[in-house]
Amino acid sequence: MRKDAAARQAALDEATAAERETIRRRNYNWPREPEDTHRSAIEDAPVTDADEHARQQRQRHRAALATRAGGIPLRTDRPALPRTGAA
Repeated sequence: MRKDAAARQAALDEATAAERETIRRRNYNWPREPEDTHRSAIEDAPVTDADEHARQQRQRHRAALATRAGGIPLRTDRPALPRTGAA
């Protein structure tokens, strides 16, 4: 029985090693693409309205923080609304 078990285990180990080698060759010998193959598609993506809105919100938030800290805002994106007498 022990000889049979040892023979079975040796066969399993051999099959596992062959399988590992096949997987290793399949994964590591895969043809490589140049690094910048897909980069242009990401970098040249059109700016969506949500992205632009988020950027404007961040810009306004940073300007508000700077103003609160005593800085003078360099520019404002929104036109100033006319002030009414009510506060």
